[in-house]
Amino acid sequence: MADTSDTFYKSFSEKKLTGYGSGRRSRIEQHRLALLHRYKPAPGDMVEVGPGHGTLAEQAVAAGWRYTAIEASRILIDVLRGKGLAVIESWAPPIPVPDASVDVVYADQVLEHMNGIEQARQFTAEALRVLRPGGVLYVVVPDYLKERTFFWDVDYTHNFVTTERRVRQLFNDGGLEVLHVERAIGLATGFSRDALAAAALLVNIPGVDALSRHTGTTDLVFKIRKNLFETLTFVARKPQGGR
Repeated sequence: MADTSDTFYKSFSEKKLTGYGSGRRSRIEQHRLALLHRYKPAPGDMVEVGPGHGTLAEQAVAAGWRYTAIEASRILIDVLRGKGLAVIESWAPPIPVPDASVDVVYADQVLEHMNGIEQARQFTAEALRVLRPGGVLYVVVPDYLKERTFFWDVDYTHNFVTTERRVRQLFNDGGLEVLHVERAIGLATGFSRDALAAAALLVNIPGVDALSRHTGTTDLVFKIRKNLFETLTFVARKPQGGR
């Protein structure tokens, strides 16, 4: 297999957030870190698989976590190390840290990139292996049941279908206890999320794609759909008696 680490996610790494986008991303990460702290407060050892540009990482370090990133993209590794973050260059799974050595495994938009059920099961098993008893696996994935075809169109590397039921079953079979599931569109949860999900129907009615091609608004429709993208956040715990 050819080594693609130097170009993997090149388009993602080269994107520049606007001031609004950067602020929105920061607020989302603050919300997610606050949710994590309800179940596993800092300090402790955190491993993040697929850290992107390190927006969560910087806040985690500031909150007192001893942080390590697992990243395969050489482009992103340079970005992360430029921010002074500890990085292990690796694909995952496996998760290249010792058994029972971390308190949190954090993976935002990673599980859906597994190449099938066996790799998803391996990822779960690796998370269980590296967590200390009582440690937390924190996972954010797209909700396929809302996104449907956009699940595939938003990112060509999406492969493993993620729904609440499927991920619950995966974690349960993998020996983890699911403590909390949160549905969100950006920062919106609960009724606000439901309202945005309903609004998203307007850009998914039959004929919108054809109309956008004829009016030159394809990119605009894509951006609207992406801003209305729904995620599922799972907080799952390794049992205290686990090895």
